[in-house]
Amino acid sequence: MSTTDIRNGPIGPVLVRLSLPVLIGQAFNLLYSLVDTWFIARIDTADPWLVGSTGLVFPLFFIFLASSFGISGGVSSLVSRAIGAGKTDELDRTAESGIFLALAASVIILGLMYPFATPLLTLFGGQGKLLEYGLSYLLWLLPTVPFMLLSAVFTGILQGEGRTRYMMTAMMIGTVANIILDPIFIFVLKMGVAGAGLATAVGNAMSFIYLVTVFLAPGSSVKIHWKASNVSFPVVGEILRVGLPQSVLNFLSSISFIFYNRIMTDINPMILTAFTLYSRLEQIALIPIWSLSSALSSLAGQAAGAGDIPRMKKAAAVSSGMGLAVTGSLLLAFVLSSSRLYAVFQSDPGILSLAGQITVWMAAASFASVPIFMINTILSSSGFAGWSLGLTIVRIYVFNVPACFIGAYVVGRNLSSVMIAIFISSVVSLGFTFLAGGRFFNGLASGRLKIRLSAQQ
Repeated sequence: MSTTDIRNGPIGPVLVRLSLPVLIGQAFNLLYSLVDTWFIARIDTADPWLVGSTGLVFPLFFIFLASSFGISGGVSSLVSRAIGAGKTDELDRTAESGIFLALAASVIILGLMYPFATPLLTLFGGQGKLLEYGLSYLLWLLPTVPFMLLSAVFTGILQGEGRTRYMMTAMMIGTVANIILDPIFIFVLKMGVAGAGLATAVGNAMSFIYLVTVFLAPGSSVKIHWKASNVSFPVVGEILRVGLPQSVLNFLSSISFIFYNRIMTDINPMILTAFTLYSRLEQIALIPIWSLSSALSSLAGQAAGAGDIPRMKKAAAVSSGMGLAVTGSLLLAFVLSSSRLYAVFQSDPGILSLAGQITVWMAAASFASVPIFMINTILSSSGFAGWSLGLTIVRIYVFNVPACFIGAYVVGRNLSSVMIAIFISSVVSLGFTFLAGGRFFNGLASGRLKIRLSAQQ
């Protein structure tokens, strides 16, 4: 899709055309997630700690994702605003600056994770077999990090340009490789749950190789010169200015899972496995949110660069309506079919019962969160990631986590009280986000808030 179409085309069709390739790519990612869970469960379907071990590692994996989202979000926002504002000189230094940042972040993450893997998983509630499996999975998963962060640079550029079909292909390549390698590493090479971690690392490496070939060919507004002299610290600073709040935002979301995991294991350790099952399968319904958010980032970022505030505001409303309609339908279908889906992955009746209790309330909470995702995307893509971070801190640490504590330790020490508390806090968060979003758009319209158009500003 051309820049002119993204800037001036009707918002609904533009969002659909931009989001469909991402939707297909995310569907392949979901397929990987489900197949990966299925293969891990097949090691021993009667062992509840195998699937639970991936849930134990999830907060750390979320940190890796947070770093990649921060880099891709920062790069995407810079590229889309620069395109909208016609700042072509800034685009020329984007790739090398992003690669430098990705390599530096990879060194830091791996330098911390390898020596502290065991105490971190113990902190998250790991013990016995759960800790043993979780540690084995994590150590073979860690080589994923540099490939994930370097790929984030290229996907951020593609997202900012609106060339989402290449993002789709990259996701498909990584997923297909993962699905093929999972049974080979897990069963043929007898690596067990460690094989699933290694398959993920190799799949990400292959996705990265493909993205490099995309940028070796002509067609991108952003050129890679492969010169260290092209690293621009003002550009690195602009990526960090927007991307770091997004990384912190996702990091804080990851940290919140520590609280949730500890609350759940305090009530019943098997809840962690049940919640892992739910969160893996819930992705079926959440794909439209992620794909719409990616499309919205391109559209809103370029509109912000051009100073088109009414288009940004309309995009927030249209994307929220589309997300609620599609995701609501999928969540309802998921709730109705969840018992049969869970039985494919787990045979323990206790875990299946717990997963059933989780499903209804968490699906309702996810539905209420759709407009929150869209408003946060508008904020980040237009360069106001600090606002998005502030809203997320309030949502998680003022509303959600305290509500969980109250549900678990004040109202009643049971799963139902915690789930109800999560749903109520999500509704309250939605109201707060609407108020903040209205204040943001009023600030832009009045001139009180200014969109930054250059790394040099």
